This record gives sequence, C-alpha cells and structure tokens, in this order.
Amino acid sequence: MKLHPLAVAIAFLISTTSTAAGQATNNERKLPGQVIPVEAGEFFIKAADTVAAGLTTFVLRQVGDALTNREKTLAENLAPASAQNDPTRAFHMLWVVRLDSGHTVAEWYGSYLKGERKPWAENLGGPSFADPPLTSNATMILEPGNYVLVCYVGSAREDKNRHHVLKGMFKGLTVRTASSLAQSLPAGDVTATITGTGQVTLAGTLRAGAQTIRVTNQTDKEHEFTVQRVKPGRTAVEAITWRRRDGTTHPFEPAGGGFSDVPPGASRLTTITFEPGAYVLWTIRSPQTSVAVTIPAK
Repeated sequence: MKLHPLAVAIAFLISTTSTAAGQATNNERKLPGQVIPVEAGEFFIKAADTVAAGLTTFVLRQVGDALTNREKTLAENLAPASAQNDPTRAFHMLWVVRLDSGHTVAEWYGSYLKGERKPWAENLGGPSFADPPLTSNATMILEPGNYVLVCYVGSAREDKNRHHVLKGMFKGLTVRTASSLAQSLPAGDVTATITGTGQVTLAGTLRAGAQTIRVTNQTDKEHEFTVQRVKPGRTAVEAITWRRRDGTTHPFEPAGGGFSDVPPGASRLTTITFEPGAYVLWTIRSPQTSVAVTIPAK
C-alpha cells in the first residue's frame, strides 16, 4: 500500500462495542451514522470487534503520551530524528483497510512484513491526529466483510523502528450485514475538493460552531487532509511555511478533524467544532496546496 509521506512527519472512554448511532461527542453535534470509538496509544489500537455495515463515523481518541505527557511529546516532535528520538512516536492516525473475501488479518500482516503488494487490501482512509482531549473523526460507508484498523505513522521511513504498525498498532474488525443504516454520505455543510497535485479548493463558508466538511479527492492518488488552527499571535503564512529548523514552537495545532488519507476518487466527511480564528487546510503543507480561512465570531 502506498502511504502518504506526511504520515511520518506530523508536526503535529472507549468501549469494546459501537455506540448508538449519532452519539454526540466534543464536536457538539450528532455525528452521522453509527459512531465507532477508537483509542490509540503507544502502541495499540482499541475498538469494537464487530460493527454493522452502512454509514459509519470512526472517532479517534489519543490515550498515550499525547494525552498524559504533552510536554514530552511536543519536545520529541520538535527535536531531530535520531536513534534516541522518534518525532512521531506519540502521534497516531487511523487507516481503515478493507480485505477482499477470503483474506485475513494474519495474511495482511505477513504481506506487510514482506513488503508485498496487496491488491486485495483497499485503503479507505480514516481520522487524522487531534490534540487531546479533542478527538478526530471520519465518516464513510462500510460494506460487509473483514477489515484492519491500523496506524501507518512512520511507515514511509526506512528506519523500521519508527513504523507504528510493526509495534502492534493494528487490529481486526468484522463488518456484518445490516439494513438499518444509511448507505450514502450526507452532503456536508462545506465542500473541500482535492485537485491537481493536492491543491485544496473550498466551496461554502466555514462558520463558528460544529461544521461538517465533505472532502472529495479528484486525483488518482491518496491524499492526507489536515485542518489546523493557527495559534494566537501567529499567522497563516507562518503556519504554512514553518519548519522545525526555524527554532520556534509550532505556529498551529490540530483543530480536531481531517483524514489520514482520502482515497483516489472518494469522498469522506469530517465534523469539526470551529472557534473564531484563523485556520489552514492542506494536503501537503505548502502555499500551493493550502487554503487559509478566517472564521469570525457568531
């Protein structure tokens, strides 16, 4: 599976069963379809073993050092990578991978270890990282079958010590046939389109409060989609151009939404509660692929 390079360079109350459809979270709005909570920590994923097919929102909560030792994780992320430091160690995202009939999680992992192509494993994307106590979410349609929930952070690096999946960050998920859930994505409040080599265009107006963004990838490649809030006193231009070597702290912070990947030709929904302020949406953090938005007070 081809992984987006930003998966390895993030500057950035779970139960074992799914919650009731549309349960509210800190996004202050009922989320679409059935809501599946997922916990991610060093180095594990906890989620339901079985869910129903249809409209589904995965809600990702960080429960490792990003939650309990924030100063440590930020220091690691700002420091250069070395044998003693992994900048992405405590930053987790979620990929939902569907396996064709007859294939198993054990087979998937064995193929991953061998570096084999897996045409029978389809990446559906999933929620990106969010600073706790915020969560991130991704809404998609699930078909019946076998799936893998996995964190691929670090997996585009040759240094395999940084591959979260090799540290055990994956689990199986069975999706059973059901007829009670919707089978199509809602329209969303705002539409973001990924075009060209990852440019983001926005249609509609983002407002303060809970907003659902429908993201459509019109390209033939997977793209990460990130929503970052510009910190007070910093600027959107600074957020887009900042580098660790600048010697300053991060000028942005995850806004509680976005995707690890949006597959080619696919659409996904994410619901975010926006506060007034400046935000940047990007696939790759560059002036050519980013959109800056200022949200006024209500």
